[in-house]
Amino acid sequence: MKKKLCVVFLTAMMALSLSGCGSSSKYSEMAAADMAMPEEAPAPEFEVTEEAAIEESPAENGMTDAGAGEANAQVTQTTEKIIYTYNYSVETKQFDTFMQAVLNRISEYGGYLQNSETNGNAEMNISRYANLVIRIPAERMHDFLNMVEENSNVTYSRSSTENVTLNYVDMQSHIKALKTEQETLMGILERATKLEDIITIQNQLTNIRYELESYESQLRVFDNRINYSTLYLDINEVERETNVATEMSYGEEIAQGLSDTFYDLGQGLRSFSIWFVVNLPYILLWIVIIVVLVFIARAVFRRMYGEEKREKKKHGRKNKSGVSGTEEPKNDQEHDA
Repeated sequence: MKKKLCVVFLTAMMALSLSGCGSSSKYSEMAAADMAMPEEAPAPEFEVTEEAAIEESPAENGMTDAGAGEANAQVTQTTEKIIYTYNYSVETKQFDTFMQAVLNRISEYGGYLQNSETNGNAEMNISRYANLVIRIPAERMHDFLNMVEENSNVTYSRSSTENVTLNYVDMQSHIKALKTEQETLMGILERATKLEDIITIQNQLTNIRYELESYESQLRVFDNRINYSTLYLDINEVERETNVATEMSYGEEIAQGLSDTFYDLGQGLRSFSIWFVVNLPYILLWIVIIVVLVFIARAVFRRMYGEEKREKKKHGRKNKSGVSGTEEPKNDQEHDA
């Protein structure tokens, strides 16, 4: 009887163990093998890596108040990541000199010219202008702007800031979690023996590498925009700089208005004289053509008027002769009477 009970007990234990093995996943078997390893070289379990999910905002990730406070504390400890952007429009009477000063200072401060566009022609008396996109190390940007203001007439300026600290820390957390998961999968891959397991793990590693590259690329872009401030600089060549004073007295406003009027008048006369001299050959040609046409018109008119006059004279003579022929008999009769 005791032997039968032992056989039944052993059979039940084997059935339970087989059902437990059948319901567990492949990664759970590997995790169980890792748990059986010596304590000197413990391997992290795959489920632990799954729990180390990418950090998100407390509302989206279901974080508790304590977890949210910890994340905010991490952001507070991190140096603020701020992107500075500036827009300037300036005028200068010495275009070449100012452009060279800008390029020299960019090189001196360790910046670079991201984009450049220049139009106009000094030889043809066409005012030049340039649009530059300049990247300067953030700690030297104020010195660079002071140089621009001292060597040109600033007609427009604007600055903006963008605090990307939260996004920056979030990306760092994503990268850290992905690297941890990558190390875990590499360790599991080294102990995997089944082809199906190896293929599955390699697919997971490929996806993780793709995400890592994407986050690291975004982080490099952030680093570049944070470390190098951006200046959009528009340079206009002028002969007379614009008065940008915000406060002027009554007399100063009148003087400025008269000055602008006389300047505009002088510029208009100057432009007209340039146009007249440049187009003088065409003007002379048109004058010759008009004179010739006038002479031709006068000759035609005189000819037509002369013929008409001669016709009138002929008609006048005929009328005279007709009248004298009819009147002569009448005069004779009267004479006879």
